Amino acid sequence: MEASREGVVVLVAEDDPHALSGYLEFLGRSGYVATGSADGKEALGLAVETVPDIVVTDINMPGLDGFGLAAALRADRRTRHVPLLGMTGHWNTEMQNEAARSGFSAMLLKPCMPAHLLAEVERVLRHAKLMNAALGQATVGAEPALPVGLRNAVRRRRAF
Repeated sequence: MEASREGVVVLVAEDDPHALSGYLEFLGRSGYVATGSADGKEALGLAVETVPDIVVTDINMPGLDGFGLAAALRADRRTRHVPLLGMTGHWNTEMQNEAARSGFSAMLLKPCMPAHLLAEVERVLRHAKLMNAALGQATVGAEPALPVGLRNAVRRRRAF
């Protein structure tokens, strides 16, 4: 599986310097190209410049928080397709709804073990790859040969 990680860029936005360095080191040792920032605005600049394969962001950061970063990424044509994985230590129903509206693929509760982060990054990337393949196969008037749940997700995505 590690071969599939080669060249895959993971951008991490995390304001805790120890957590950021730990996540970057673990992801890098796991075969990903890991880059990051302790600031949401800087992370946005890096995302627009490099167009990562996935963005992992802390939700509660000073300045541009995770939801602001998500909104900016979704507004830019270069990064609107990049999957988002959020992390927070303050989880509630309102935040869950905001994450869904903001386009996050998943949320992790902090503190987050690096192995759990790695598993979620891989799961989100696999899902994004399946969705992109399904959308690439889909033509107007034809339904791709997909399971019902995935086919319905493709239909909803086409509506946007």
